[in-house]
Amino acid sequence: MKIYEMARLAHQNARAKGFWDDIEYPRNMSPSEHLAKHALIMSEVAECTEAVRLPGFDPIETKYTQSGKPEGLPSELADIVIRVFDYAEALGIDIETAIVEKHSYNVTRPRKHGKTA
Repeated sequence: MKIYEMARLAHQNARAKGFWDDIEYPRNMSPSEHLAKHALIMSEVAECTEAVRLPGFDPIETKYTQSGKPEGLPSELADIVIRVFDYAEALGIDIETAIVEKHSYNVTRPRKHGKTA
């Protein structure tokens, strides 16, 4: 599956689950609505942090709850990507092209982007 296809699916699912009910036209979102979407992404980053703090942390292990929900660092990293894909797709951002473009630029940057620390 291509990145743009996953972004479309992530957004379709987020809409179906009610995450866009109050926003009819995402491109016309207010700054506070954008910040709310950023906060959802940051909450997933916080969940990554919590996964690392759990006793017996293994960075590549996925554990499953009784209901089958995957948990652990891999799952939380996936949630970050899913939230970013959803947000980008809602705004009409071609996230696949943006990733390729940004990576192409990043490979031209100096070590640690020129910082010594």
